[in-house]
Amino acid sequence: MIYGGLGIEEPLNFKGIGTAGFLGWATFYAAGGKKAGFVSGLATNLTGIGWGIIIVLIWTLIGGYSNYLGALVGVGIGAAGMCLQAHTRALAFIPGAFIGCSTFFALGATITPTVILTTVLGLIIGLSLGWISEAWGGKIATQLGA
Repeated sequence: MIYGGLGIEEPLNFKGIGTAGFLGWATFYAAGGKKAGFVSGLATNLTGIGWGIIIVLIWTLIGGYSNYLGALVGVGIGAAGMCLQAHTRALAFIPGAFIGCSTFFALGATITPTVILTTVLGLIIGLSLGWISEAWGGKIATQLGA
């Protein structure tokens, strides 16, 4: 059965979106907050998901999930890639890439529309909530005279 006219052959669910949101929120503040923190966090979270997908592809190509060598090689290449991308100014926030990759793993590490969409949406929602909470927190603090 195809869902939502998207060519997705599995029922979409958003299991784990809260976890992804929490990690996106943490990314926002770890990246320094404000617009720059949002943009940097978003860019690096998304590339981290991409690196997570690459890790899974390498891992399974070498021998599947039960293969420790595949895991070692995949994670080594993915981690090196996340660190190397930091030489690009827009992707310099290395923790954001690791958070994006880890979120993909936490939500199942399967290359399916459900896992990828839930990871992406959750991180974006979390980054957005970080930006909103920073703005509202500042207004409340001003009103309280802090």
